[in-house]
Amino acid sequence: TTTNGCNQIMGASALNASIAAGPGSFVLSATQVEGTQSGVMFYGINGRAAVVWGAGSTSFLCVKAPLVRGPVSNAGGTFAACDGVLSLDFFAFMAANPSVPGNPLTAGQMFDAQAWFRDPPAPKTTNLSDGIEWTLCP
Repeated sequence: TTTNGCNQIMGASALNASIAAGPGSFVLSATQVEGTQSGVMFYGINGRAAVVWGAGSTSFLCVKAPLVRGPVSNAGGTFAACDGVLSLDFFAFMAANPSVPGNPLTAGQMFDAQAWFRDPPAPKTTNLSDGIEWTLCP
């Protein structure tokens, strides 16, 4: 929960992450992010974690290191409201970054992801969304 009472929810645009479907077919999103704040989506291939983000924080780091960060983006929305959204086209990101962990893509590979974003009054001045996990399909 953020300092403005937002509870971020991770989701994906499809039920299956099909390698054959390619870019645009599996977009990760974190909704209910603090409006107007910057953030990044990140993923890992080493499983889940449950590490308190910082003393006094309500956030947990849900992805085991090493972490791969997507590009920084602005969540949009309204300042101090829970209407921001961060997103990452997973297959487009993987195609543009052939040397990142998880490439080459292989059916059966499991990924975990989460969003990190600014929340200046919070401990560490940031917060994290919940996590999402998926397995690649052919």
